[in-house]
Amino acid sequence: MESFIHLSVKPSHVPILPISHDISSYKNCFYIDFYYSNTILFLGFDFLNSTNNPTSIYIERLFIPVEILCNCREMNHNIAIYNHFDSVPTYILDAILPGLEECARKMVVENDEGRDTLEMKLWLHVTTTLRPIEEEEDEDDRNQNDNGQIQQIVDSLEILEIDHSSFDSIEECSICLEKFCDSLKSEIVNTKCSHFFHKDCIVSWIKRCINRSSNYSCPLCRGQII
Repeated sequence: MESFIHLSVKPSHVPILPISHDISSYKNCFYIDFYYSNTILFLGFDFLNSTNNPTSIYIERLFIPVEILCNCREMNHNIAIYNHFDSVPTYILDAILPGLEECARKMVVENDEGRDTLEMKLWLHVTTTLRPIEEEEDEDDRNQNDNGQIQQIVDSLEILEIDHSSFDSIEECSICLEKFCDSLKSEIVNTKCSHFFHKDCIVSWIKRCINRSSNYSCPLCRGQII
């Protein structure tokens, strides 16, 4: 698989924020008009035949706090950014974050009018080349394989069989943001990168990685979890 990425990000000179919105609720935010397309090219087929080259298109309007977008590569903002752009595969998002962060910071510096809400247009076009599959898998078989893969990964993680009250009161799962000492979830796992998560939460994260064809990376530090 090989992906070619084209990113265009710039301030919006024409207002895109609906007048009816309660702007006071979104102070110190970027309002982003986001357009994302991903075209799949299958080697061995006629590229000019659009039926062989499906394109997925996502159009969203996002509110993202200035602090998060201007520091989107920092560890403590990773999860928030990946949740905002959950339609984009992780490996693609990792590639565009530096350019997105740079543009966001520039807009803040040039905000001479002191506006609370900054408007941005973001276009992301991705072309992914895949080799053709000889036989198409049934949906049930694919789901079964995914579940087996998830279970194999979870089994390789260290399960901490301890009393939740032994955790410091400020320690929390970085996925669900519940404090370990207050949570009713029974098991806590320790990843290779030495971060702690609820077992149920890390299972959901691994499913997202599989669905987005991404590496099984830690949602907190992007390191390998196994």
